Amino acid sequence: MIPLKLDTLLKGRVVEQDRIEYKRGWNPSTIIHTICAYANDYNNTNGGYIVIGIEEEHGRPVLPPAGIAENSLDTIQKELFQYCNVIEPRYIPKIEILKYPGTDKWIIYLWCSAGENGPYKAPKDVFYTEGQRADRNKFYWIKPMSVTTIAKEEELSELFDKFNAVPFDDRVNRRAEIGDIRRGYLEDFLRESKSSLADVVNESTLEELLIAVEVANETDSYLAIRNIGLLMFSDKPEKFIPGAQIDMVRFNSSDAEASDDFIEKSFKGPIQKQLRDALDYLKTNVIEEKVIKLSNQAEVRRVFNYPYNALEEALVNAVFHKSYREPEPVEIRIYVDCIQIINYPGPAKWIDMNKFATGKVRARKYRNRRIGEFLKELDLSEKQSTGISKILKELHSNGSPEPKFETDESRTYLITTIRIHEDFTCRNGMIESMSESMIESMIESLSELEANRMRKIIRILEVKGVVSSAEIAPLLDITVQTARRLLSKAEKSGILTSTGKTKDKIYMLQK
Repeated sequence: MIPLKLDTLLKGRVVEQDRIEYKRGWNPSTIIHTICAYANDYNNTNGGYIVIGIEEEHGRPVLPPAGIAENSLDTIQKELFQYCNVIEPRYIPKIEILKYPGTDKWIIYLWCSAGENGPYKAPKDVFYTEGQRADRNKFYWIKPMSVTTIAKEEELSELFDKFNAVPFDDRVNRRAEIGDIRRGYLEDFLRESKSSLADVVNESTLEELLIAVEVANETDSYLAIRNIGLLMFSDKPEKFIPGAQIDMVRFNSSDAEASDDFIEKSFKGPIQKQLRDALDYLKTNVIEEKVIKLSNQAEVRRVFNYPYNALEEALVNAVFHKSYREPEPVEIRIYVDCIQIINYPGPAKWIDMNKFATGKVRARKYRNRRIGEFLKELDLSEKQSTGISKILKELHSNGSPEPKFETDESRTYLITTIRIHEDFTCRNGMIESMSESMIESMIESLSELEANRMRKIIRILEVKGVVSSAEIAPLLDITVQTARRLLSKAEKSGILTSTGKTKDKIYMLQK
């Protein structure tokens, strides 16, 4: 069974259109060429899909489908297996025979995932006979974009290099065993991605499911787990792939590098969980909204210190494009005036960084094809080089400064800097000077521990403007009740003022 349901494929949201070919009817030669090209996976996008029985118009399916005659289905399947034998080395795609919903039309649905033993080649004409020696020449077929073609000399060299270096996320991890995979994570993925395998999950063994989604290889004696299986469905992928985590540090002082006033946190587990946990932290503890009343207007302006969608895209890009061969984790560094997201290494050397910064570069190949494929099925990644454009769009919509992208000459890292919206910055140093004097006047009435905590609260207020006890508690690693008592004491001393009732009370610096 093909994990991606046909109706999901036809909607065109999960798989790029250049990874799908629609065929009105059974044309063995062209279909074998496409199967061969998807198996060669020249762009490292993990192959593609062929739908026989649906006509194509301008790259989109024509629906309702023309369909395949029911009495032809067995014949076509037999011929398909026969002609796949002319692919060298032999390659058989996954096949499903489906009736299109709401009609009596039959469809043949093929999934041609990236092959492991290529490069693959096939003849121009699969109908050759023993006497037609010239037609038995075989060629290496690729799909550099949306057209299936014979690989030229330079492309052929790249193709052989590719199979000599299988992407790290698709390699077998010899240290891993099936017991290192948590079935619950796999089932959650199948259901959330609306995979057809979710319909049979209760009748399938873990081994069958892992093989079906191609994160494990079946051998004569055991199940070989691939790195992508560990990254997506293991409790501790960092145990097998050092650096497979997200590390965060939050500085509470404007003099960040020289201060010991910071909070550290690591996000671990499957990479999709890491992403969501880190993004939840940013949404709950970092992102703030400000409502600004416009003079002489009934409308108000709403802005965020950092737009969530821009941070999401930057972090997903970092997880997607990081090299998992290297032990360095993805880093999030939160300063009082900006957020930096760092991954190792940086963009490929052929990429023009000036064009990169404007979102005008389209990747030719992907470092982690399987990671991109899985994240896209969870709606976490676009995987069509649209990430930078989306970051720019979200920042512009919020009125935020443009991002900054930094790397070195060797492209060993990429730092994406997203700066705070100007409406959240301190003005003229008034708050800073006032807060310092207030802290010093209050220091005698506080214990050393309370004084240190209050200094942190003041620095947070300098950036955020307002806080609640529920927000302060996790930042200081204290209970909400302790935070509430400390804020109340500061209010009684005249340092802070507040609005709202007890549970919903928010605090700000006294002016």
